[in-house]
Amino acid sequence: MESSFCEPYMNKLQFSATEWSFFKTGFPPEDFYRRLVQIGIGAVEMAPEERWTAAKKAGLKLLNIAAPGMTNGLNRVENHDSLLPTIAEMITDAGDNQIAQIVVFSGNRVGQSDCEGKENCEAGLRELAPLAEKSGVTLILEMLCTNDHPDYQADRSSFGFDVARAINSPAVKVLYDIYHMHWMEEDVMADITENLDLIAHIHVAEKNKRSKPVAHGGIDYSSIFKKINDAGYCGYWGLEFIPQGNPLEELKEAVDLFRSFT
Repeated sequence: MESSFCEPYMNKLQFSATEWSFFKTGFPPEDFYRRLVQIGIGAVEMAPEERWTAAKKAGLKLLNIAAPGMTNGLNRVENHDSLLPTIAEMITDAGDNQIAQIVVFSGNRVGQSDCEGKENCEAGLRELAPLAEKSGVTLILEMLCTNDHPDYQADRSSFGFDVARAINSPAVKVLYDIYHMHWMEEDVMADITENLDLIAHIHVAEKNKRSKPVAHGGIDYSSIFKKINDAGYCGYWGLEFIPQGNPLEELKEAVDLFRSFT
Protein backbone atom coordinates (compact mmCIF):
# COMPACT_ATOMS: atom_id res chain seq x y z
CA MET A 1 0.00 0.00 0.00
CA GLU A 2 1.22 3.48 -0.83
CA SER A 3 1.17 6.14 1.86
CA SER A 4 -0.51 9.50 1.26
CA PHE A 5 1.76 11.17 3.83
CA CYS A 6 5.30 12.39 3.34
CA GLU A 7 7.50 15.11 4.73
CA PRO A 8 6.56 18.50 3.16
CA TYR A 9 9.95 18.93 1.51
CA MET A 10 9.40 15.63 -0.32
CA ASN A 11 6.02 16.58 -1.76
CA LYS A 12 5.60 16.02 -5.46
CA LEU A 13 2.37 17.35 -6.90
CA GLN A 14 0.43 14.50 -8.53
CA PHE A 15 -2.88 14.58 -10.39
CA SER A 16 -5.41 11.95 -11.31
CA ALA A 17 -8.63 12.24 -13.29
CA THR A 18 -11.85 10.29 -12.91
CA GLU A 19 -12.73 8.70 -16.21
CA TRP A 20 -16.51 8.88 -15.73
CA SER A 21 -16.44 12.67 -15.77
CA PHE A 22 -14.06 13.29 -18.67
CA PHE A 23 -14.11 10.41 -21.15
CA LYS A 24 -16.64 10.92 -23.92
CA THR A 25 -18.16 8.09 -25.96
CA GLY A 26 -16.63 7.97 -29.40
CA PHE A 27 -13.34 9.53 -28.32
CA PRO A 28 -10.43 7.20 -29.20
CA PRO A 29 -9.09 5.93 -25.85
CA GLU A 30 -5.47 6.11 -27.00
CA ASP A 31 -5.85 9.78 -27.92
CA PHE A 32 -7.70 10.57 -24.69
CA TYR A 33 -5.04 9.00 -22.48
CA ARG A 34 -2.21 10.57 -24.46
CA ARG A 35 -3.80 13.99 -23.93
CA LEU A 36 -4.15 13.34 -20.20
CA VAL A 37 -0.43 12.68 -19.95
CA GLN A 38 0.36 15.83 -21.95
CA ILE A 39 -1.80 17.87 -19.56
CA GLY A 40 0.10 16.56 -16.57
CA ILE A 41 -2.24 13.84 -15.34
CA GLY A 42 -0.36 10.87 -13.93
CA ALA A 43 -3.17 8.46 -13.16
CA VAL A 44 -6.68 7.62 -14.24
CA GLU A 45 -9.45 6.61 -11.86
CA MET A 46 -12.29 4.13 -12.35
CA ALA A 47 -11.33 3.23 -15.89
CA PRO A 48 -13.22 0.20 -17.27
CA GLU A 49 -11.17 -2.95 -17.67
CA GLU A 50 -11.36 -2.89 -21.47
CA ARG A 51 -9.31 0.33 -21.44
CA TRP A 52 -6.69 -0.61 -18.86
CA THR A 53 -4.13 -1.64 -21.47
CA ALA A 54 -4.53 1.60 -23.43
CA ALA A 55 -4.17 3.69 -20.28
CA LYS A 56 -1.03 1.87 -19.20
CA LYS A 57 0.45 2.07 -22.68
CA ALA A 58 0.01 5.85 -22.61
CA GLY A 59 2.00 5.98 -19.38
CA LEU A 60 -0.86 6.40 -16.93
CA LYS A 61 -1.17 4.64 -13.62
CA LEU A 62 -4.46 2.89 -12.89
CA LEU A 63 -5.09 4.46 -9.49
CA ASN A 64 -8.38 2.91 -8.45
CA ILE A 65 -11.56 1.08 -9.39
CA ALA A 66 -14.97 1.35 -7.72
CA ALA A 67 -16.72 -1.51 -5.95
CA PRO A 68 -20.50 -1.90 -6.08
CA GLY A 69 -22.57 -0.84 -3.08
CA MET A 70 -23.19 2.89 -3.34
CA THR A 71 -26.87 2.37 -2.54
CA ASN A 72 -26.95 -1.16 -1.08
CA GLY A 73 -23.63 -1.20 0.66
CA LEU A 74 -21.49 -2.53 3.46
CA ASN A 75 -23.60 -0.86 6.15
CA ARG A 76 -26.09 -3.74 6.08
CA VAL A 77 -25.04 -7.29 6.92
CA GLU A 78 -27.62 -8.72 4.52
CA ASN A 79 -25.53 -7.24 1.68
CA HIS A 80 -22.29 -8.88 2.80
CA ASP A 81 -22.95 -12.30 1.23
CA SER A 82 -23.00 -10.71 -2.22
CA LEU A 83 -20.64 -7.77 -1.74
CA LEU A 84 -17.72 -9.35 0.09
CA PRO A 85 -16.95 -12.09 -2.48
CA THR A 86 -17.26 -9.53 -5.29
CA ILE A 87 -14.91 -7.09 -3.59
CA ALA A 88 -12.50 -9.89 -2.72
CA GLU A 89 -12.29 -10.83 -6.39
CA MET A 90 -11.72 -7.17 -7.25
CA ILE A 91 -8.89 -7.00 -4.71
CA THR A 92 -7.13 -9.92 -6.40
CA ASP A 93 -7.60 -8.38 -9.85
CA ALA A 94 -6.38 -5.00 -8.61
CA GLY A 95 -3.28 -6.55 -7.08
CA ASP A 96 -2.53 -8.43 -10.29
CA ASN A 97 -2.86 -5.23 -12.33
CA GLN A 98 -1.01 -2.86 -9.99
CA ILE A 99 -4.16 -0.91 -9.12
CA ALA A 100 -3.53 0.74 -5.77
CA GLN A 101 -7.04 1.36 -4.48
CA ILE A 102 -10.63 0.14 -4.50
CA VAL A 103 -13.33 2.66 -3.63
CA VAL A 104 -15.96 1.20 -1.29
CA PHE A 105 -19.26 2.63 -0.08
CA SER A 106 -21.47 2.56 2.99
CA GLY A 107 -24.77 2.37 1.13
CA ASN A 108 -27.98 4.20 2.04
CA ARG A 109 -29.16 4.66 5.61
CA VAL A 110 -32.84 3.62 5.17
CA GLY A 111 -33.60 4.45 8.81
CA GLN A 112 -30.61 2.59 10.25
CA SER A 113 -28.60 4.25 13.02
CA ASP A 114 -25.10 5.47 12.20
CA CYS A 115 -23.73 3.35 15.03
CA GLU A 116 -25.09 0.16 13.48
CA GLY A 117 -24.03 1.26 10.01
CA LYS A 118 -20.46 1.84 11.15
CA GLU A 119 -20.30 -1.51 12.93
CA ASN A 120 -21.49 -3.33 9.82
CA CYS A 121 -19.03 -1.49 7.57
CA GLU A 122 -16.26 -2.31 10.03
CA ALA A 123 -17.22 -5.99 10.05
CA GLY A 124 -17.17 -6.23 6.27
CA LEU A 125 -13.96 -4.29 5.76
CA ARG A 126 -12.22 -6.10 8.61
CA GLU A 127 -12.92 -9.38 6.82
CA LEU A 128 -11.49 -8.02 3.56
CA ALA A 129 -8.45 -6.27 5.07
CA PRO A 130 -6.07 -9.27 5.25
CA LEU A 131 -6.51 -10.05 1.55
CA ALA A 132 -6.10 -6.36 0.69
CA GLU A 133 -2.91 -6.15 2.74
CA LYS A 134 -1.51 -9.26 1.05
CA SER A 135 -2.42 -7.89 -2.39
CA GLY A 136 -0.98 -4.43 -1.78
CA VAL A 137 -4.37 -2.80 -2.27
CA THR A 138 -6.02 -0.11 -0.15
CA LEU A 139 -9.79 -0.12 0.37
CA ILE A 140 -10.89 3.51 0.51
CA LEU A 141 -14.28 4.35 2.01
CA GLU A 142 -15.84 7.38 0.38
CA MET A 143 -18.11 9.83 2.18
CA LEU A 144 -20.74 11.49 -0.04
CA CYS A 145 -23.02 14.49 0.45
CA THR A 146 -26.76 13.92 0.72
CA ASN A 147 -27.32 16.77 -1.72
CA ASP A 148 -26.09 14.49 -4.52
CA HIS A 149 -26.77 11.14 -2.86
CA PRO A 150 -29.91 11.35 -0.70
CA ASP A 151 -29.89 9.06 2.35
CA TYR A 152 -26.28 7.90 1.86
CA GLN A 153 -25.14 6.88 5.33
CA ALA A 154 -21.45 7.86 5.28
CA ASP A 155 -22.35 11.52 4.85
CA ARG A 156 -19.99 12.86 7.51
CA SER A 157 -16.22 12.71 7.70
CA SER A 158 -16.39 11.19 11.18
CA PHE A 159 -18.13 8.10 9.75
CA GLY A 160 -15.19 7.23 7.53
CA PHE A 161 -12.53 8.17 10.06
CA ASP A 162 -14.21 6.13 12.80
CA VAL A 163 -14.40 3.06 10.56
CA ALA A 164 -10.79 3.31 9.38
CA ARG A 165 -9.53 3.95 12.91
CA ALA A 166 -11.47 1.00 14.33
CA ILE A 167 -10.04 -1.44 11.76
CA ASN A 168 -6.51 -0.08 12.17
CA SER A 169 -5.15 -1.62 8.97
CA PRO A 170 -2.91 0.00 6.35
CA ALA A 171 -5.30 -1.50 3.80
CA VAL A 172 -8.39 0.41 5.00
CA LYS A 173 -8.39 4.18 4.61
CA VAL A 174 -10.66 7.04 3.54
CA LEU A 175 -11.27 8.77 0.25
CA TYR A 176 -11.87 12.39 1.29
CA ASP A 177 -13.90 14.31 -1.29
CA ILE A 178 -13.61 18.02 -0.52
CA TYR A 179 -16.63 18.88 -2.68
CA HIS A 180 -18.89 16.40 -0.88
CA MET A 181 -17.76 17.27 2.64
CA HIS A 182 -17.92 21.01 2.01
CA TRP A 183 -21.58 20.53 1.06
CA MET A 184 -22.08 18.87 4.45
CA GLU A 185 -20.50 21.92 6.12
CA GLU A 186 -17.54 19.97 7.45
CA ASP A 187 -14.33 21.75 8.45
CA VAL A 188 -12.38 20.44 5.48
CA MET A 189 -8.96 21.77 6.44
CA ALA A 190 -9.17 20.46 10.00
CA ASP A 191 -10.64 17.14 8.85
CA ILE A 192 -7.76 16.46 6.51
CA THR A 193 -4.82 17.89 8.42
CA GLU A 194 -5.85 16.22 11.71
CA ASN A 195 -6.59 12.83 10.13
CA LEU A 196 -4.04 12.67 7.35
CA ASP A 197 -2.86 9.23 8.44
CA LEU A 198 -6.35 7.89 7.65
CA ILE A 199 -6.67 9.48 4.19
CA ALA A 200 -5.42 7.66 1.11
CA HIS A 201 -6.85 9.92 -1.57
CA ILE A 202 -8.47 13.33 -2.10
CA HIS A 203 -11.05 14.44 -4.68
CA VAL A 204 -11.70 18.05 -5.67
CA ALA A 205 -14.47 19.98 -7.45
CA GLU A 206 -16.12 23.38 -7.07
CA LYS A 207 -19.59 24.20 -5.81
CA ASN A 208 -22.38 24.44 -6.84
CA LYS A 209 -22.36 22.71 -10.21
CA ARG A 210 -19.50 20.38 -9.26
CA SER A 211 -17.48 22.30 -11.82
CA LYS A 212 -13.71 22.78 -12.07
CA PRO A 213 -11.97 24.12 -8.95
CA VAL A 214 -11.11 27.82 -8.72
CA ALA A 215 -8.77 29.59 -6.32
CA HIS A 216 -11.29 31.47 -4.18
CA GLY A 217 -14.76 30.26 -5.10
CA GLY A 218 -17.41 28.57 -3.02
CA ILE A 219 -14.51 26.43 -1.79
CA ASP A 220 -11.28 28.27 -1.01
CA TYR A 221 -8.93 25.88 -2.75
CA SER A 222 -5.93 28.20 -2.52
CA SER A 223 -5.99 28.15 1.28
CA ILE A 224 -7.08 24.52 1.53
CA PHE A 225 -4.33 23.29 -0.79
CA LYS A 226 -1.57 25.13 1.09
CA LYS A 227 -2.70 23.80 4.48
CA ILE A 228 -2.97 20.22 3.26
CA ASN A 229 0.29 20.38 1.33
CA ASP A 230 2.10 21.81 4.36
CA ALA A 231 0.64 19.05 6.53
CA GLY A 232 2.47 16.53 4.35
CA TYR A 233 -0.10 15.16 1.91
CA CYS A 234 1.66 13.65 -1.09
CA GLY A 235 -1.05 11.51 -2.60
CA TYR A 236 -2.86 12.31 -5.83
CA TRP A 237 -5.15 15.30 -6.16
CA GLY A 238 -8.09 13.61 -7.81
CA LEU A 239 -9.83 15.84 -10.33
CA GLU A 240 -13.46 14.72 -10.22
CA PHE A 241 -15.52 17.56 -11.59
CA ILE A 242 -18.17 17.93 -14.28
CA PRO A 243 -16.84 20.01 -17.18
CA GLN A 244 -19.00 22.89 -18.30
CA GLY A 245 -17.11 23.14 -21.60
CA ASN A 246 -14.22 21.25 -23.21
CA PRO A 247 -13.21 18.48 -20.75
CA LEU A 248 -9.53 18.39 -21.64
CA GLU A 249 -9.16 22.17 -21.63
CA GLU A 250 -10.79 22.38 -18.21
CA LEU A 251 -8.57 19.60 -16.88
CA LYS A 252 -5.50 21.55 -17.99
CA GLU A 253 -6.85 24.69 -16.32
CA ALA A 254 -7.36 22.76 -13.08
CA VAL A 255 -3.84 21.32 -13.18
CA ASP A 256 -2.37 24.77 -13.88
CA LEU A 257 -4.38 26.24 -11.00
CA PHE A 258 -3.07 23.79 -8.42
CA ARG A 259 0.45 24.14 -9.71
CA SER A 260 0.15 27.91 -9.22
CA PHE A 261 -0.46 27.35 -5.49
CA THR A 262 3.02 25.91 -4.94
